[in-house]
Amino acid sequence: MSDFIWINGKFVSSNEAYIHVLTHSLHYSGAVFEGERAYNGKVFKLEEHTQRLLNSAKIMGLEVDYSAEEINKVTYELLEKNTLKYAYIRPLIWRGAESMGIYTPELSINMLIAAVSSRIEPLNNVKLNLGSWCKPSPKALPPQAKSSAHYAMVITSQITASRLGYDDSLVLDEEGYVAECNVANIFFGKGNKLITPIADRFLNGITRQSVMEMAKNLGFEVVEARISLEDIGKYDYSFITGSAREIGGIGSIDLKESVIMFPDSEGKVRLLQSEFAKLVGK
Repeated sequence: MSDFIWINGKFVSSNEAYIHVLTHSLHYSGAVFEGERAYNGKVFKLEEHTQRLLNSAKIMGLEVDYSAEEINKVTYELLEKNTLKYAYIRPLIWRGAESMGIYTPELSINMLIAAVSSRIEPLNNVKLNLGSWCKPSPKALPPQAKSSAHYAMVITSQITASRLGYDDSLVLDEEGYVAECNVANIFFGKGNKLITPIADRFLNGITRQSVMEMAKNLGFEVVEARISLEDIGKYDYSFITGSAREIGGIGSIDLKESVIMFPDSEGKVRLLQSEFAKLVGK
């Protein structure tokens, strides 16, 4: 843990950064957050992450007192105060402890930004199982809000995957099409063609968007489409994307009826990992 956390306008010692046990978002969910990475002192896509944070807050009815410019500025101040060059950064916005009612206007809106030292290497041979739960309908939860409300199913699914010896799960949408993984977006590839699910039923990840743009610049054809389980065996390689895992090469997907292997024999995933490292300034 780093020495300082920024919370409600002040830098405080990490040992003193506490919330009340009756905090509304602890009991009822509804907080919003981001996961960001700093590489050699520069936060990758900070403006995009901050804008998504504020958009998520608006969707979830959280009125934030800080502008995007103020949040970006204090993010760098936090890194400097903690002498961090390579870090994982977590801004969080939540409702306070003024009421235990499902909602009252008296509830305060709070914000913190934390950063911890983090430096990761490319992850490969990721093992996925077929998740037992599907993504909630876009009519049930707003998919483009990065809210803690979405993570109850994610945690349950990840616990099951981990206990069975898998790294993550392949998660389907309510119609049975491939959506994403528990904590990452997913791509499939054959030659220089990449296909990824349409991001209208799950969060359109910032790393996902960056990889799509990068791949196009490298000469890949990138297609967004509905992908059925039957389609998966057509592809030669697959990978996940996200701030926490960057680009992770998938080794296998256990579909219960069969296990699909992705050897990446042409080194396409390794190429994308190498180019992404350049993009973020590793």
